[in-house]
Amino acid sequence: MQTSKPIWGKSVHHKLTTLAERRQKLLLKAASQRIELAHSMAPLRRPLIIADRGLQVVRYFKQHPVLMLSVTTLSAGLIRKLHIARFSALLKTGWSVFQLVRSVRQSLVKD
Repeated sequence: MQTSKPIWGKSVHHKLTTLAERRQKLLLKAASQRIELAHSMAPLRRPLIIADRGLQVVRYFKQHPVLMLSVTTLSAGLIRKLHIARFSALLKTGWSVFQLVRSVRQSLVKD
């Protein structure tokens, strides 16, 4: 009876060993990059949360346009009733906000 010879030669075994070592190095490098990225992103965490909440509000108003209209109407009525100074400046600001919301809605529809 003959003894079975290994199918793979030394060069294949060497390649597998080299690949395993390279894989281990890449895993360590990826782990360190994840840690570095987490540290780099830490200062941006709060602004991103605020921006995300703002987008949630925009999406909510996009789904409920009547609510947006009622908030605008109530605000205008409150301003008239309280006789707030610089009413025209507030209207300009409100109009600017309305245009901004409309453009954001249009950009969300495109996406």
